[in-house]
Amino acid sequence: MAYRAPPAELSKHVSRLLKGKLLKKPPTWFAAVNAVPPGPSIIRSQNPEVNITGQSASEQQFIQANRPTVHTSVRHKQKNLKTKAPKPRSIVYPEDRLRRQFYKDHPFELQRPKLLVETTDGINRTDFSQLLLPGMNPAQVDGEAVIKYQLHLMVTENLTERQAYAKSTSEFYAIRAQEEAEKRLAQSKITNVFEALAAKKQTQRTLHHEEKIIAANRLKMTE
Repeated sequence: MAYRAPPAELSKHVSRLLKGKLLKKPPTWFAAVNAVPPGPSIIRSQNPEVNITGQSASEQQFIQANRPTVHTSVRHKQKNLKTKAPKPRSIVYPEDRLRRQFYKDHPFELQRPKLLVETTDGINRTDFSQLLLPGMNPAQVDGEAVIKYQLHLMVTENLTERQAYAKSTSEFYAIRAQEEAEKRLAQSKITNVFEALAAKKQTQRTLHHEEKIIAANRLKMTE
């Protein structure tokens, strides 16, 4: 019977196989298991130190400092109750509450098309020190960027949630106004170009009609 390593020792077992050259290359899941090692059981035992939310160090400190204290009380009768079925830990991001509030106040932002294609260098945006970075098009700023920018203000500038929301949304409104002004200017330029082309065609038709009349009159005079 083949040896089956326990879940917590799986990455170490594969490392030994790679070191002993019993495996030519690591499995596809090897890097993920090293980053988030499993516990002895999938549900009952999970490592609380593993960062399953993908938060940065500053975001983790901010969430820990602002986490509300939960007081629990155990009744005497609960000692004899049946143990509840184990459940996996819920993955909660610090932006979840900010996202609910933003889209509650701006529901039409959900109707804007979202570009899911990566940038030319294959790296998505990670710098949210400014809402509109230099060289960015105003149309690239969406609701998710506002939420990330609000979280950045709360973490780095120690603003309250209300203050960060007011600052991020005010800049967002200014960017939307700039985008609308640029759209109107572009539409006006396109309209002027088409009007000029239409006027040119009309002028050419008029000149062609006049030339036909002049040619016909000359023909009559020669007769």
